[in-house]
Amino acid sequence: MKINVINNYSLTHNNRETSFHKTAANPVCNNSRNEAHQKVFSSHLGFRGGIPLTSLVNDYKWFINNDKLPAINSFLKIEAPKESLNQLLKYILSNNDTSYEFIDSLVNQPRNISQIYRQLNEKLPFDADILDMYSPNSLYLKAYEKYMDERYKNASSVSELLKIRPDWREDVLLNKHRELYHNNDFELGFVPDSIGAENFNQLAEHLRKYCTIGFKVQKEIPDLNINGKCFKFKQYIDGKSDKNVFRIDTPDGEKFVIKMASPSQNGLNLAAGLGTLSLVDTYLTQNKCRNAAPLRYYNKNNNIAIYDHINHSTVEQIRTSISDLSAKMPDFKNLGLEINDTIGANNYFKLEPSQKAMESAYDFNYGILHDEVVSVDNDHSTYSQILFPIIDKYHKYLPNEMHMFF
Repeated sequence: MKINVINNYSLTHNNRETSFHKTAANPVCNNSRNEAHQKVFSSHLGFRGGIPLTSLVNDYKWFINNDKLPAINSFLKIEAPKESLNQLLKYILSNNDTSYEFIDSLVNQPRNISQIYRQLNEKLPFDADILDMYSPNSLYLKAYEKYMDERYKNASSVSELLKIRPDWREDVLLNKHRELYHNNDFELGFVPDSIGAENFNQLAEHLRKYCTIGFKVQKEIPDLNINGKCFKFKQYIDGKSDKNVFRIDTPDGEKFVIKMASPSQNGLNLAAGLGTLSLVDTYLTQNKCRNAAPLRYYNKNNNIAIYDHINHSTVEQIRTSISDLSAKMPDFKNLGLEINDTIGANNYFKLEPSQKAMESAYDFNYGILHDEVVSVDNDHSTYSQILFPIIDKYHKYLPNEMHMFF
């Protein structure tokens, strides 16, 4: 998604024009007054010349309040010398309220981060260090950490945190869950109504008997009758892992996919684990990614996830080129994720108009027109966004594990 270019309008420009006309009318009086005025602001800005900081701040606030632009877009719209914009950004990031608003405007448009970063670098001086993510004294890094402090403290659900980014530490998420719900029954999302939360444990116990580790063998799974309602099942045997995948047909005629793994392997930061997959897929689902199947529910204690079932056509398997697969999943990449595994012909399929579960996804029709695919196995991924640095007390790198078969 591209940021729309907006014709530049600057209160600063208008102020300078007004000042020019006043000076022409009374050159002696106004020149001396303007020189004194500039000296004051030069001292405040820390450099000689440039545009008064108050004028830049007024422009910035005008675009936010009157043009209803996000903070980052308001900043990028201002036309001023690079050093002046550098000082304005320092002012914004040094203030708790303005820095929160600025960072939040970035977090709310994750698909635009690469483009925004390029535009920021074009606006700022070549030697500006304000966006240096590797310096512990980075003003931006400090502002981002303060933003995370506020978001974590005020989050009303774990899913709210996972909409921001997928690479949260397990202990951080579990602590937030306990704070909110006062129990250790960690869950994400909700059991679909046509399955029924009251039926979940019976379904889990029924399917657990048919789980295997390693290569899968097709098994006939008997129907399950709960209070006169019949649930039907089908097993998928593609792949070699501790994950087991089933389709469930509910009494209401709806279909879902259930993924199960051993409850003893339910870590949220475990390489190739279903818990890790649930964090990634919650992030993708919350952001309406068109290249990933929507996750409906995850239960950590049982280590079970429920996804929307998507009718689909398979595509030719891509075994040798991860870059070829990534090219067919641009929205996945735009959200900061890189996939690192092409194993399994049924792990991705063509995005098609008939897939109602995907209709609300971002730029759904664009993806169809460009022959994109939907991935259903996203735990072998890495996450990185240039303006979203890792804050150690909250985040850790996704434990990517690439499967190699020879």
